[in-house]
Amino acid sequence: MIRVKHLSFILIALFALTLTSCGGGKGGDDTPTLTAEEQRLLDLAGTTGVTYDATSITFNDAPATGFDSFSLTLRGTATSKTYSTTDGDPVFKASGTWNINSSNINQIFIDGNANNTFEVSAFNATAGTFTLTVNFVASGGVAAGMNGTNGMYVFKLIKR
Repeated sequence: MIRVKHLSFILIALFALTLTSCGGGKGGDDTPTLTAEEQRLLDLAGTTGVTYDATSITFNDAPATGFDSFSLTLRGTATSKTYSTTDGDPVFKASGTWNINSSNINQIFIDGNANNTFEVSAFNATAGTFTLTVNFVASGGVAAGMNGTNGMYVFKLIKR
C-alpha cells in the first residue's frame, strides 16, 4: 500500500513537472525579441510606411534653399526598403531604395550609395523626430550640372 502511494505521488509529481515545463514562465508571450536593426526599421518606417516633413534643412550651416515642401516617406521590410520624396533634389531622387548599415544602425544608405552615408541622430521614436546628416557629393558633380550642391546637409524631420 505504501508503495502504491509513493508510486502515485511520483507519477503526479512527474505529471505536474511536465505541465509546468510546457511554455510556462512567459505568460504565453511567444513574440521574438527584435534585433537592433529590426527595431530601427520599425521605428523609422513603421509597418506600413511613415512620412516625415522637415522642420528645418541646412546646407553648410546656412538655411538650405529649394526644399520648400520637402517630405520623405520611408517604407520597409527586412528584404525591401523604398523611399519617396517631394522637393528632395539634388540629395534625393523622387523615389528609390534605402538600407540600414548592418554594422551601424545609425547610418542609412540611399540608393546603395555608400559615398553619401546618412547619419541618423537625435532619434526619438516616441516624438517621431530625428535628424539626417549627410556630407553630400553629387554624382557627376559640375559636369552633371550639380555645381554648388556638394556639402553638409542637415535635415531635421518630424513624423507627419
